[in-house]
Amino acid sequence: MKKILLVALSCTLSFSLLAQETPPISKVYTVSTGETILSFGILEAEPLETNTVARFTPFFNFGQQLHYDFSDKSGIYTGLNLRNVGMINDLNDSVRIKQRTYNLGIPIAFKMGDMEGLQFAAGFEAEFAIAYKQKVYVNGEKRKSSAWFDDRTNIFLPSVFAEFKNKEGNFIRFKYYLSDYLQTDNQQINVPGVDFRPTSSQMFYVSIGYAIKNRDF
Repeated sequence: MKKILLVALSCTLSFSLLAQETPPISKVYTVSTGETILSFGILEAEPLETNTVARFTPFFNFGQQLHYDFSDKSGIYTGLNLRNVGMINDLNDSVRIKQRTYNLGIPIAFKMGDMEGLQFAAGFEAEFAIAYKQKVYVNGEKRKSSAWFDDRTNIFLPSVFAEFKNKEGNFIRFKYYLSDYLQTDNQQINVPGVDFRPTSSQMFYVSIGYAIKNRDF
Protein backbone atom coordinates (compact mmCIF):
# COMPACT_ATOMS: atom_id res chain seq x y z
CA MET A 1 0.00 0.00 0.00
CA LYS A 2 2.84 2.38 0.86
CA LYS A 3 4.45 1.63 -2.51
CA ILE A 4 1.20 2.44 -4.34
CA LEU A 5 0.87 5.75 -2.45
CA LEU A 6 4.49 6.66 -3.25
CA VAL A 7 3.96 5.92 -6.96
CA ALA A 8 0.74 7.97 -7.03
CA LEU A 9 2.43 10.89 -5.24
CA SER A 10 5.37 10.74 -7.64
CA CYS A 11 3.06 10.81 -10.70
CA THR A 12 1.08 13.73 -9.25
CA LEU A 13 4.24 15.76 -8.68
CA SER A 14 5.51 14.95 -12.19
CA PHE A 15 2.28 16.10 -13.87
CA SER A 16 2.26 19.24 -11.71
CA LEU A 17 5.80 20.18 -12.76
CA LEU A 18 5.01 19.47 -16.43
CA ALA A 19 1.95 21.70 -16.27
CA GLN A 20 4.04 24.52 -14.82
CA GLU A 21 6.72 24.22 -17.51
CA THR A 22 4.32 23.92 -20.49
CA PRO A 23 3.21 27.35 -21.81
CA PRO A 24 -0.52 27.95 -22.39
CA ILE A 25 -1.79 27.00 -25.85
CA SER A 26 -3.50 30.35 -26.47
CA LYS A 27 -1.69 33.67 -25.90
CA VAL A 28 -2.76 37.28 -26.38
CA TYR A 29 -0.17 40.05 -26.69
CA THR A 30 0.59 43.37 -28.41
CA VAL A 31 3.36 44.18 -30.88
CA SER A 32 4.74 47.54 -32.09
CA THR A 33 5.91 47.72 -35.73
CA GLY A 34 7.69 50.03 -38.13
CA GLU A 35 8.56 49.63 -41.80
CA THR A 36 10.50 51.24 -44.66
CA ILE A 37 8.59 51.13 -47.94
CA LEU A 38 9.73 50.90 -51.56
CA SER A 39 6.58 51.37 -53.66
CA PHE A 40 5.88 51.02 -57.36
CA GLY A 41 2.98 51.95 -59.60
CA ILE A 42 1.45 51.41 -63.02
CA LEU A 43 -0.29 54.53 -64.33
CA GLU A 44 -2.41 55.01 -67.43
CA ALA A 45 -3.47 58.55 -68.34
CA GLU A 46 -3.92 58.77 -72.10
CA PRO A 47 -2.97 60.62 -74.21
CA LEU A 48 -0.02 61.24 -71.89
CA GLU A 49 2.91 58.81 -72.09
CA THR A 50 3.64 58.55 -68.39
CA ASN A 51 6.55 56.98 -66.56
CA THR A 52 6.24 55.83 -62.94
CA VAL A 53 9.23 56.24 -60.60
CA ALA A 54 9.87 54.00 -57.56
CA ARG A 55 9.16 55.78 -54.26
CA PHE A 56 11.30 55.24 -51.14
CA THR A 57 9.56 56.00 -47.83
CA PRO A 58 11.47 55.46 -44.55
CA PHE A 59 8.97 57.40 -42.38
CA PHE A 60 6.42 57.66 -40.89
CA ASN A 61 5.18 54.08 -41.06
CA PHE A 62 4.33 52.46 -37.76
CA GLY A 63 1.61 50.40 -36.14
CA GLN A 64 0.27 48.58 -33.13
CA GLN A 65 -0.85 44.97 -33.47
CA LEU A 66 -2.97 42.71 -31.24
CA HIS A 67 -2.01 39.02 -31.58
CA TYR A 68 -3.82 35.84 -30.58
CA ASP A 69 -1.91 32.56 -30.89
CA PHE A 70 -4.03 29.42 -31.20
CA SER A 71 -0.92 27.30 -30.58
CA ASP A 72 2.83 27.54 -31.02
CA LYS A 73 2.28 26.96 -34.78
CA SER A 74 -0.61 29.26 -35.75
CA GLY A 75 -2.33 32.50 -34.83
CA ILE A 76 -4.07 35.66 -35.97
CA TYR A 77 -3.55 39.39 -35.57
CA THR A 78 -5.27 42.72 -36.17
CA GLY A 79 -4.34 46.29 -35.20
CA LEU A 80 -4.02 49.85 -36.42
CA ASN A 81 -1.33 51.23 -38.77
CA LEU A 82 -0.31 54.69 -39.94
CA ARG A 83 1.37 54.49 -43.35
CA ASN A 84 2.87 56.92 -45.88
CA VAL A 85 2.08 55.70 -49.42
CA GLY A 86 1.88 57.30 -52.85
CA MET A 87 3.09 57.56 -56.43
CA ILE A 88 5.67 59.53 -58.41
CA ASN A 89 4.91 59.98 -62.11
CA ASP A 90 6.61 61.78 -64.98
CA LEU A 91 3.82 63.13 -67.18
CA ASN A 92 6.24 64.27 -69.90
CA ASP A 93 9.85 65.40 -70.19
CA SER A 94 9.27 68.53 -68.11
CA VAL A 95 6.48 67.69 -65.63
CA ARG A 96 6.79 65.37 -62.62
CA ILE A 97 4.04 64.90 -60.03
CA LYS A 98 4.43 63.41 -56.54
CA GLN A 99 1.23 62.39 -54.76
CA ARG A 100 1.08 60.79 -51.33
CA THR A 101 -1.37 60.12 -48.53
CA TYR A 102 -1.11 59.16 -44.90
CA ASN A 103 -3.38 56.16 -44.46
CA LEU A 104 -4.94 54.59 -41.40
CA GLY A 105 -5.06 50.83 -41.87
CA ILE A 106 -6.83 47.98 -40.08
CA PRO A 107 -5.29 44.58 -40.96
CA ILE A 108 -6.50 41.05 -40.37
CA ALA A 109 -3.86 38.36 -40.89
CA PHE A 110 -3.39 34.65 -40.27
CA LYS A 111 0.00 33.37 -39.11
CA MET A 112 1.68 30.00 -39.42
CA GLY A 113 5.09 28.62 -38.54
CA ASP A 114 6.97 29.06 -35.27
CA MET A 115 5.19 31.71 -33.20
CA GLU A 116 8.49 32.35 -31.38
CA GLY A 117 10.65 32.12 -34.52
CA LEU A 118 10.38 32.08 -38.32
CA GLN A 119 6.78 32.58 -39.41
CA PHE A 120 4.64 33.49 -42.43
CA ALA A 121 1.53 35.69 -42.38
CA ALA A 122 -0.99 36.69 -45.05
CA GLY A 123 -4.09 38.83 -44.89
CA PHE A 124 -6.25 41.77 -45.90
CA GLU A 125 -5.99 45.41 -44.84
CA ALA A 126 -8.56 48.19 -45.12
CA GLU A 127 -6.79 51.54 -45.44
CA PHE A 128 -8.33 55.01 -45.35
CA ALA A 129 -6.51 57.99 -46.88
CA ILE A 130 -6.73 60.83 -44.36
CA ALA A 131 -4.04 63.39 -45.36
CA TYR A 132 -3.09 64.21 -48.96
CA LYS A 133 -0.01 66.06 -50.23
CA GLN A 134 0.96 66.88 -53.80
CA LYS A 135 4.11 68.31 -55.39
CA VAL A 136 4.25 69.27 -59.07
CA TYR A 137 7.62 70.02 -60.68
CA VAL A 138 7.55 71.96 -63.94
CA ASN A 139 11.03 72.36 -65.44
CA GLY A 140 12.41 72.02 -61.92
CA GLU A 141 10.05 74.60 -60.36
CA LYS A 142 8.02 73.16 -57.47
CA ARG A 143 4.37 73.76 -56.62
CA LYS A 144 2.76 72.02 -53.65
CA SER A 145 -0.63 71.62 -52.02
CA SER A 146 -2.18 69.52 -49.26
CA ALA A 147 -5.60 68.72 -47.80
CA TRP A 148 -7.45 66.41 -45.45
CA PHE A 149 -9.59 63.67 -47.04
CA ASP A 150 -8.87 64.98 -50.52
CA ASP A 151 -10.86 63.70 -53.51
CA ARG A 152 -7.83 63.43 -55.82
CA THR A 153 -7.27 59.92 -54.40
CA ASN A 154 -9.69 57.21 -53.38
CA ILE A 155 -10.41 57.43 -49.67
CA PHE A 156 -10.90 53.68 -49.21
CA LEU A 157 -7.87 51.65 -50.32
CA PRO A 158 -8.22 47.89 -49.69
CA SER A 159 -5.16 45.68 -50.04
CA VAL A 160 -3.79 42.16 -49.61
CA PHE A 161 -0.37 41.37 -48.19
CA ALA A 162 2.06 38.60 -47.26
CA GLU A 163 5.06 38.76 -44.95
CA PHE A 164 7.89 36.70 -43.51
CA LYS A 165 9.22 37.40 -40.00
CA ASN A 166 12.24 35.91 -38.23
CA LYS A 167 12.88 35.20 -34.56
CA GLU A 168 14.39 38.65 -33.94
CA GLY A 169 11.20 40.36 -35.24
CA ASN A 170 12.59 41.58 -38.57
CA PHE A 171 10.19 41.12 -41.48
CA ILE A 172 9.78 41.61 -45.21
CA ARG A 173 6.30 42.44 -46.51
CA PHE A 174 4.69 42.42 -49.97
CA LYS A 175 1.49 44.42 -50.47
CA TYR A 176 -0.85 44.95 -53.43
CA TYR A 177 -3.68 47.51 -53.49
CA LEU A 178 -6.93 46.18 -54.95
CA SER A 179 -8.32 49.54 -56.12
CA ASP A 180 -6.93 52.46 -58.11
CA TYR A 181 -5.00 54.95 -56.01
CA LEU A 182 -6.01 58.07 -57.97
CA GLN A 183 -9.37 59.43 -59.01
CA THR A 184 -9.88 60.01 -62.74
CA ASP A 185 -11.31 63.50 -62.21
CA ASN A 186 -10.36 66.28 -59.79
CA GLN A 187 -6.63 66.21 -60.61
CA GLN A 188 -5.42 69.76 -60.02
CA ILE A 189 -1.97 70.26 -61.52
CA ASN A 190 -2.58 73.60 -63.34
CA VAL A 191 -0.03 73.03 -66.09
CA PRO A 192 -1.01 74.48 -69.49
CA GLY A 193 -1.28 71.85 -72.20
CA VAL A 194 -1.23 68.89 -69.76
CA ASP A 195 -4.58 67.16 -69.23
CA PHE A 196 -3.91 64.70 -66.40
CA ARG A 197 -6.78 62.19 -66.16
CA PRO A 198 -5.55 58.85 -64.74
CA THR A 199 -7.79 56.00 -65.87
CA SER A 200 -5.76 53.33 -64.04
CA SER A 201 -3.35 53.75 -61.12
CA GLN A 202 -2.31 50.44 -59.61
CA MET A 203 0.06 50.48 -56.65
CA PHE A 204 2.10 47.84 -54.82
CA TYR A 205 5.14 47.80 -52.55
CA VAL A 206 7.80 45.79 -50.79
CA SER A 207 8.99 46.80 -47.32
CA ILE A 208 11.34 45.77 -44.57
CA GLY A 209 10.57 46.40 -40.94
CA TYR A 210 10.66 45.32 -37.33
CA ALA A 211 8.14 43.98 -34.83
CA ILE A 212 8.71 44.36 -31.08
CA LYS A 213 6.58 42.41 -28.62
CA ASN A 214 5.24 44.69 -25.91
CA ARG A 215 2.88 43.03 -23.47
CA ASP A 216 1.19 39.76 -22.66
CA PHE A 217 -2.41 39.65 -21.50
